[in-house]
Amino acid sequence: MDIIQFISQFLYRIRYWLLWGTFFVTGLVIYFTQFLPYSYTVNSSLYAGITTSTSIDGSAINFTVVNSTFDNLINIAKSRGTLEKVSLRLLANSFTYGEEWKDNQYIQAKHYRQLLEITPKEVLALIDRKDVNKTLENLTNYRQKGSNNFIYSTFNRPVAFYSASALSEITIKRAGKSDILEVSYTSADPGITQQTVSILIDELIKAYEIIRFKSTNDVIAYFMEQVRLTKQALNREEDDLMNYNVQERVINYPEETKALAITRYEVENRLEAVERIYEGAIALRRMLEEKMDVRAQIIRSNTNLLQELNKVSTLNQSIMEHEIFTSDKLQEKDPKLQREKEALKKAEENISHISDKLNEFNFTKEGVGIQEMVIEWLSACVNEAKAKAELEVLKKHQQDIFDQYGHMSPIGTQVNRKQRSIGIAEDNYRTQLKGLADANLRLKNIEMSTSNLQTVAPPDYPLTDNGRKRFIYILVAFIGTIIFIITYFLLIELLDHTLRDPLRSKRLSGLPVIAAFNGISNLKYRGFLKACNRIAAAYSCRQLNKYMKSGQPSVINLLSINPREGKSFLAKYFTEFWKSEGLHVRLVRYDVDFETTDKNYVQAEQLSDFWKQNEAEQTPDIILVEYPPIKDASIPLSVLQKADANLLIANACRLWRNSDDTSLAPIKESLKDIPFFLYLNNADRDVVESFTGELPPKMPIHSFFSRLAQLGLTSQKAAVK
Repeated sequence: MDIIQFISQFLYRIRYWLLWGTFFVTGLVIYFTQFLPYSYTVNSSLYAGITTSTSIDGSAINFTVVNSTFDNLINIAKSRGTLEKVSLRLLANSFTYGEEWKDNQYIQAKHYRQLLEITPKEVLALIDRKDVNKTLENLTNYRQKGSNNFIYSTFNRPVAFYSASALSEITIKRAGKSDILEVSYTSADPGITQQTVSILIDELIKAYEIIRFKSTNDVIAYFMEQVRLTKQALNREEDDLMNYNVQERVINYPEETKALAITRYEVENRLEAVERIYEGAIALRRMLEEKMDVRAQIIRSNTNLLQELNKVSTLNQSIMEHEIFTSDKLQEKDPKLQREKEALKKAEENISHISDKLNEFNFTKEGVGIQEMVIEWLSACVNEAKAKAELEVLKKHQQDIFDQYGHMSPIGTQVNRKQRSIGIAEDNYRTQLKGLADANLRLKNIEMSTSNLQTVAPPDYPLTDNGRKRFIYILVAFIGTIIFIITYFLLIELLDHTLRDPLRSKRLSGLPVIAAFNGISNLKYRGFLKACNRIAAAYSCRQLNKYMKSGQPSVINLLSINPREGKSFLAKYFTEFWKSEGLHVRLVRYDVDFETTDKNYVQAEQLSDFWKQNEAEQTPDIILVEYPPIKDASIPLSVLQKADANLLIANACRLWRNSDDTSLAPIKESLKDIPFFLYLNNADRDVVESFTGELPPKMPIHSFFSRLAQLGLTSQKAAVK
């Protein structure tokens, strides 16, 4: 409860500082905050789709990667590169759409005029009022010309709306553990605020897509180029094989070589058989000719017979060639082949007729029938002619086959080589196709695991401002002033060594405070000063009455450490009060009634040693002894011990030094059992009222706050009948 009372009295004591200090500071804040600019806040939300995404291969989500992805998004948005692009596009929008005397959704007129004032003419010449993209392109080219131009300085200096410091106020944060990124920005222009957030989101999406998908897109572009090149190489190899086959007249080399080998073996078999027939026909003919002798020569010399035999040989050779290169079905349908067969049959019949005409003798010399021999000889001649013709055809065909072998053998090597090249090109093509497919799969996986940024809540144009935060500034000023004043005076309360009030005086001096007396510096209550002093003196005298003795004079010593502490002033009011009660008071003063340099004073054991009452005077009831300042003269301790009460008068406004404790220590030691009090003079009115109660003039407001300071929260002033 003591602490609570201390706090209440402390606040009551500094009430005017709290009131007027807070009023003054808050008034200044109220005045100056009326010039604060308006502020507009635009909020937007982006959906990233990271934590709720799925992958094609079904792999689990790595939350470390998720957190890193969100950090990357925020850092990309806050990077200088992104903010510089935002600044450039904002300038292009402001220059293109701004109007000097009319606000629009892009920029307010006053801010547009401010922008024009700081923009050089060479930059104004780059503005295309009809095409913002053209303006942006011109400003970008102008920015790239050097690092000391207007665009560069606008971004790097503290310029409102367009500088890096202004754009760094954009806040981007993740909403809890969700997939939402919240973007917020506050500035003095509603249009610029909305455009800033909109452009930032657009640049963030572009930058994120470039960074996130660039490597994969580069890989896809690489594989697409490789697929194109390998496809061209494969086509060249295939075209080269095709042209080579056309050039060498090869359709299907393996089948053709297989058919050629089969044909070779068939021809060789037939050739062997024909050679046997031919040799047999020659042997038979020769044998018959030997038997026929002259007749055979006559027959052979027959021109018609020779012609027919040649005809048989020619026809048989032609038929043989057709039969070798034509299938059985085509042989039946070939009219030329059929005509040649009919001609061969007719030639054979002609030879038979010729043989009939040449039969001049019926028997040979050996007695053999000539007719049968001629027929047999003619048959042998025909067979010989046929076999010879067939043999010539087969040998020619065999030579053609050998020539074909010579032609086909190097073709096989080249075809195999070209097919091998085609195989290598095809394997390379398949490898590049697989790489392209894997790269596309990775791209789709990235798109599924990290969806493209999508705007969930687009930045809307703000229609109302934020109240300029004026109320917050005023409230902070009000509360801050109160806290500062309380803290300041509380530090003074704890650290200050000024006596001032009873609690601090007792703590510093170690003496109980018996009462306090008003000062003379309070102009507000100067008309009531004497009345208040009389009330304070009356309170003090009543407190001292209990230490008086009846039947003998009561001695009260008035002490002070320093001169001009108010001993005479207090003694005057004490004397007046006691006289008003019918008591005779004698005031004994130093340098008037006794000398402080007298030996009797210094070595005095009692009051009568240095002051004796005049016999003509009336015996006093109370003797007030005013001693010299302790620091300037000696104080007879024995005399103090024989007094009824000792009062140490101290100015409440003075500093209590360590030297005061040193000077007061022997007196306190000698007056252990004698009443020794501290009396505060020149104290504040509140301190005096803590002893005497409320002093005049008694005003209701003062009475109310006084009761609060004394924790009289429910007290009433009504008198009891």
